[in-house]
Amino acid sequence: MTSVGQTPEIYPQYCFHLSPTIQKWCHLRASDILALSAPPEFEGQDLFFYINHPIKWVRVSGIVVAIDEFGAWRAYTIDDSSGVTIECHIPAPKKPDGINPATEPTNQQQNQPNAGLVDADIDIGDIIDVKGGIKVFRDMRHIKAEKIVHLRSTEQEVQFWEKLIKLRKEILDQPWVLDKRVVRKCRKEAEGIDASSRTRKDKQDRHDRGKSSTTVAAAVSGEGRCGGKSRTDDETGTAAEKPKARVTGLERKPKRVKRPVSITGKYDALGL
Repeated sequence: MTSVGQTPEIYPQYCFHLSPTIQKWCHLRASDILALSAPPEFEGQDLFFYINHPIKWVRVSGIVVAIDEFGAWRAYTIDDSSGVTIECHIPAPKKPDGINPATEPTNQQQNQPNAGLVDADIDIGDIIDVKGGIKVFRDMRHIKAEKIVHLRSTEQEVQFWEKLIKLRKEILDQPWVLDKRVVRKCRKEAEGIDASSRTRKDKQDRHDRGKSSTTVAAAVSGEGRCGGKSRTDDETGTAAEKPKARVTGLERKPKRVKRPVSITGKYDALGL
């Protein structure tokens, strides 16, 4: 157990599959997301930590207070009454070239490319529930949305906050603790997988090298048979000696048959 005042241990990445948060939509407030730690050794992995719980996927809910577009993205600014706001990003709908403002498509038409991501048009004042991953752009954290739905009743909002409180109480407020034997087992398993991968790669490399050597040897041998000259021809100008014929005892000439032999029988010439 972690003693009072001691910083909880952040376990190696090969232990993360045992975490109760790594593959979970974690209900968090915007202030919680901005307060997550980001150790240097995990930089660039979009992986953050609540105490020592690895967090990758989050879920936030709040009122939309601003909508902006920049480049290929549309940003919804969400205020969840935690004291800060957070942006949620989705791909911006593509507009036709040479669009006439008087005939500009409706929000519903613009959102058609995100039909599977957003349940309906989003406007300022809407209360939405956002699922997504934490990203960093220009040192600012935001959520890249995977799913957005509207909360259309107070009951739905209450259910969301109940799940948030339950997650904090049962999991997040206590450090994640693993037995040392479990950590050693995870390390051995990871090392075994790495060794197995290296062995397969080495075998494949040896196979490729052997195949390449065989191809080169075959090409050289073919060149010698087809177009190359023997060492005797090149150096002495004389042809190589022919191998002597093997004596089998069958070299005697056959006896002449006095009686003519029939050439017709069971098979004729076309049947052979």
